[in-house]
Amino acid sequence: MLFAALAPVSLMALPFAALLVAARPGSWREWLAAALAGGVGTALLLLPQRGVLDGVSRAWIVLVSVAFAATAKLRPGPFRVLALRACLYAAAAVAVLAPAAAGPGVWQEVQWEATRDASRSVRYAVEVAPALYPAFEPAVRLVAAGWVVWLLLATLAGLALAWRGHALVARAPLGAAAAPS
Repeated sequence: MLFAALAPVSLMALPFAALLVAARPGSWREWLAAALAGGVGTALLLLPQRGVLDGVSRAWIVLVSVAFAATAKLRPGPFRVLALRACLYAAAAVAVLAPAAAGPGVWQEVQWEATRDASRSVRYAVEVAPALYPAFEPAVRLVAAGWVVWLLLATLAGLALAWRGHALVARAPLGAAAAPS
């Protein structure tokens, strides 16, 4: 529940569905879990887009989900290795695809949107607690500059939840998920 409040649910739902499919579901329960998670994750990604930052984040979610399931299937290993490898592959793909799809100025636009979103969030905090006003500008800069770190942390949390869920639901979990932790 905490994850759903702080991060896109698709960051957990799509990798979970992809892991279940990669593990070759053998029962109706596994297929149902994969279909529900994949359907919810996809439906959330198909909601109207709110800008380039949202588009880059959605592309990241799809790419990291595919990379995570593929590496878990093709090169099994411990969760940390699989998750970091998937993030590396997804980052390389986003770095190439984002400028190709949105133009060479995509990263400046993404940073501008991150700053605008951070300003809106911090402004709400200042409205509730006006004594925080002197920290407004530094807080906006910190939050805007840290969107990549936040996305990475949310991704690792979502992948961990997907990995654990897949180990609980799949009859034959992939790789190290089959071993007790």
